[in-house]
Amino acid sequence: MAEAVISFFVQKLGEQLVNEVDLLSGFHDDVVWIKNELQTMRAFLKDADRRKEREELVEAWITQVRYLVYNAEDSVDEFMIRMESQRRLWNGHMGCIVFHACFIKQLIFRHRFSTQIRKIRKEVKEIQERGERFGFHSAFQEGRSSIANDDGHRDPGVAASWVEEADIVGLKNDTMKLEQLLLEKEETQQRTVISIVGMGGSGKTTLAKKVYKTAKTSFDCHAWIYVSQSFQKKEILKRMLEGFYESRREAAPNHTETMDEEKLAEMINNYLQVKRYALFLDDIWDTSVWEAVKYALPHEGGSKIIFTTRSENTARPVHEKWHIHKMKPLSHELAWELFVKRAFMNEDTQGTCPQHLVEVGNAMVKRCKGLPLAIVVIGGLMSNKGTDLAEWSVVFENLDSELKDNEDLARLNRALLTSYNYLPFHLKYCFLYCGLFPEDHVIKRKKLIRMWVAEGFIEEHPRKTPEEVSSNYFTQLIDRNLLQPVILHDTGELIACQVHDLMRDIAIHMFKKENFAAILTNRRNNFKEVQRRLAIQNTAIDIPGSMPELNPRSLLLFNDQEFPSSSFCRMFSKFKLLRGLDLEGTKIKILPNEVGGLIHLRYLSLRRTEIEELPVSLQRLHNLQTLDVRDSHLKGLPTGIEMLTTLTHLNLMKFIGSREFYKMPERIASLSNLQTLSGASVDGGFSRELGYLTQLKKLTIGEVKGEDCRQLCDSISQLKWLRSLKIVGLGYDQELNLQELSQPPQYLEKLYLVCAMEEFPQWIGSHNCLRRITLMDCQFVKDPLITLGQLPNLVSLCLNNAYVGKQIYCTSVGFPKLRTMIITAMEELEEWSRIEEGTMKSLQHLLIGSCPKLKMLPDGFQHLAAIQHLFLVDMSEEFMKRVRGGGDDHLKVRHIAEIRTFREVGGKYITELL
Repeated sequence: MAEAVISFFVQKLGEQLVNEVDLLSGFHDDVVWIKNELQTMRAFLKDADRRKEREELVEAWITQVRYLVYNAEDSVDEFMIRMESQRRLWNGHMGCIVFHACFIKQLIFRHRFSTQIRKIRKEVKEIQERGERFGFHSAFQEGRSSIANDDGHRDPGVAASWVEEADIVGLKNDTMKLEQLLLEKEETQQRTVISIVGMGGSGKTTLAKKVYKTAKTSFDCHAWIYVSQSFQKKEILKRMLEGFYESRREAAPNHTETMDEEKLAEMINNYLQVKRYALFLDDIWDTSVWEAVKYALPHEGGSKIIFTTRSENTARPVHEKWHIHKMKPLSHELAWELFVKRAFMNEDTQGTCPQHLVEVGNAMVKRCKGLPLAIVVIGGLMSNKGTDLAEWSVVFENLDSELKDNEDLARLNRALLTSYNYLPFHLKYCFLYCGLFPEDHVIKRKKLIRMWVAEGFIEEHPRKTPEEVSSNYFTQLIDRNLLQPVILHDTGELIACQVHDLMRDIAIHMFKKENFAAILTNRRNNFKEVQRRLAIQNTAIDIPGSMPELNPRSLLLFNDQEFPSSSFCRMFSKFKLLRGLDLEGTKIKILPNEVGGLIHLRYLSLRRTEIEELPVSLQRLHNLQTLDVRDSHLKGLPTGIEMLTTLTHLNLMKFIGSREFYKMPERIASLSNLQTLSGASVDGGFSRELGYLTQLKKLTIGEVKGEDCRQLCDSISQLKWLRSLKIVGLGYDQELNLQELSQPPQYLEKLYLVCAMEEFPQWIGSHNCLRRITLMDCQFVKDPLITLGQLPNLVSLCLNNAYVGKQIYCTSVGFPKLRTMIITAMEELEEWSRIEEGTMKSLQHLLIGSCPKLKMLPDGFQHLAAIQHLFLVDMSEEFMKRVRGGGDDHLKVRHIAEIRTFREVGGKYITELL
């Protein structure tokens, strides 16, 4: 009888869960629709002719839609938590009475959930009807192709009157370069586009105007056109026509107001025939402007078109000859000069800063990070504050509020905010997310794009993975100058970004308006409403107990103080909806078992923490995509980690150069979605199962034994998408035969081999995709440079104890793209053969170290014309004597900008600049 009752309830529970899944699917469609509505309403705000009351009405509507989206997403996630809880209870073989109690609770929850669904659906319908009633949808559709803008028009004069002040300093070299580009006669006589690119307030327009004033007379005709974001093609063509005529002091044709676009373009083209013209298009936001006017401009005649733009992508028009001039921040010296001239222009001090104000003035200048507009505006603010130190200090301490309350600084904010407003909807949240990181923080590219994916910011693409789309978003924000790039100097690879302090202020300013996030800096912070994302920084060492239920989607900790374990227990019990958890660099020692309850968690970073073990409950995180425990104290992986089948990135490496690796679970093949696996120890079982991880793009393995090489090579040959491969041998007595890798992954770009080898793998020399190679402790008998020099795309090469021969040789015109070369620990190396002209023509950075028998630089070293840095580490005195001034090799190196030596003395390195 009992079995029949249980069977009946199991059947009913199964039906119930099926119905709930169906409901959830329908509810998900509603959530997607609501998000689309939010995007539609934001885009609608571009309407330049709307009335103020209508703008407020739309804002109110958007606010309602936003909160509805948040409530809908939370309801879905809470429902999934309840379903997971039910599943675990059922898997735990609960008793009949407990089963009945849970079943009744489930029915009650389902009733509440269904009621909530009906309520939200009703609200969705009401919002839709309201939008149709006010004509929002039709208005949006009519202007769908125009540029979206959240906060109204861009003020055409928002920066112009101030930036003129910025041409006082720092533009001399820029002006000379641009004038040279503008005035030089092209052999092909085709038109050329010259783009001035930089973030808002960097002085693009100032520079363009300065060049325009001096160079315009060298052309037959010229025109300056300011391009608004919501430009009209006809209006731009009309102004171009009038500008060209006016520059020759001729009367423009009549009736241009009644002409259509084709007629205006035809008249411009006819007028410019056999004329050399210069057209300045100021403040272009996308390529649609150029596409709208280019057909009106003759292609021949050596004419010049000058763009000023915040977008690097816009600066490269297709099928055109182009040059890009990037605006760089002012050096601190020039920034200080500009600030002093602006701040003390009305003082008796005549452009000099009183000594007692130097420290606080310097602090203000540093805050501007070399941005001319910010320096001019803040300098102008201080020009009205006198020379009282106390007043200056108060202004600096309250500069954030000054940015909002002071009229001029508010206009500065609007100038910078324009870049944010112009962003497509899908990029806005990605940019705002960067505001959660502290000032001057270097944000790693891979980390950021994975956190964006975890948050769900990424739009689906039929042919690209979410990370590929996310990486493209990152590049777009760099191109638009909202993020500042951090480039790896040896390869030119974009590895990270930073946010300008003032752009970060913009992001934080938008946090509240978007109900996007909050930053906790101390225990006094108190938030009155749910926060979608939370960053804990500075002196905050705990979450205030008085803080209401935050329930964020992401939690980021930037604090090297020790957090009590009770804090994390309380956080994990409250923050059930977390998708991203970044504890990197914190002094957390224990990860509470409660972390297993965060079933929505997609990103978990414990990098550089003091964690020694992971809880077994981690296996319940079935949505986890990234687990990063690099540089931590972790001793091993917990059982059940192979159950995390959605895991995409598993980063385990201790630190660079570490030879500690982790034993992988027996069923590692179940992690079929892995794209990154670093820190895995190799044994026979792993070698066999590795071939099933066909999505891998980055693989770092160690403790490889010679007996596992054949199976390992067979498995690696199955990883057709692999981009980066690092293999670390077990020791010097374990020679690896990697020649057996007969079919290396065809897209391999980075190769790190840290192991003794019987012979140099010949397949390396035919792998044209390789860009970066590191060979350590290989001890090849044959010179590897002969083969490596043939690689057409190699940009970085490191050889450390990789060769035991006496001579190295670079083939003629070898290493065509090599930028960085490191040769160290070659104890038997005596000679580097002559370098022929054209060999290593792109080499910029060279390090030679610990080669005690190498007596001199090679003949022909002077042919390395591109080299900028030469570093010599622990080289013999005979070698150094030849390089120093008056030495036999000094003529070979005198063209190098920086030559630096390093030698170890008493366990410390002493550096000398030659």
